[in-house]
This record gives sequence, C-alpha cells and structure tokens, in this order.
Amino acid sequence: MNIEALDHLSLLTGLVGAVGVLVSGYWALTKTAIAAFNRSLDERFAAMEKARADGQSQWTERMQKNEAKLDELERDVRKILVELPREYVTRSDYVRRETVIEGKIDQLALRIQNWILEGKNA
Repeated sequence: MNIEALDHLSLLTGLVGAVGVLVSGYWALTKTAIAAFNRSLDERFAAMEKARADGQSQWTERMQKNEAKLDELERDVRKILVELPREYVTRSDYVRRETVIEGKIDQLALRIQNWILEGKNA
C-alpha cells in the first residue's frame, strides 16, 4: 500500500470514528433527555395520584358527614311524625269537635230556656 492510500484510509477511519462519536454522543444525549422526561412524567403522575387520593378522601369525608346529617334529619322527621298527632289537630277534627261542643251548648241553652219558661208558667 502506498502512502496516499494509507492517508485516505486513515482519513476514512477518522471520519467514521468521528461520526461514531457524534452518533454515540447524540444517542447518550437523547437517552438522558428521555430519562429526564420519564422522571418528570413519573413525578407528575405521582403528584396527580396524590391529589386524586386527597380529593377522594375529602369526598369520602364529606359524603360521610352528609349521610350523618341525612340520618339525623330522618330521625327528626320520624320524631315529628310521631309527635304530630299528639300535638296538633287536623282542621276537620277541630271543626267536628267545635260542632259537637256548639250543639251541646245549644241543647243546654234550650233546656235552661225551657226550665225558665216552665217556672214562669207555673
């Protein structure tokens, strides 16, 4: 081999080596960038999962409070429904009682009036 061929060969070898180094460098840089991106995504997903878990625990707590309030309201309504007939009278029952009382008062007034009239005629 002559010197010119060796120069071409060493130049070609150097060029291939330089391209290899550049490709390896870009490969390493890309791999590092992808690893950083994946790490960033993992951190984001972990933060989102934590926020979701916190939100779910708050939601669960609120639902339990609402259920407790609902149970309390149901107890109050049942209590009112039990006490209602004892404490209050319906309008129809009131009117019926008033009618009976007024009828009795009218009968009493009629008897007194008849007694007075019988006393005057005697």
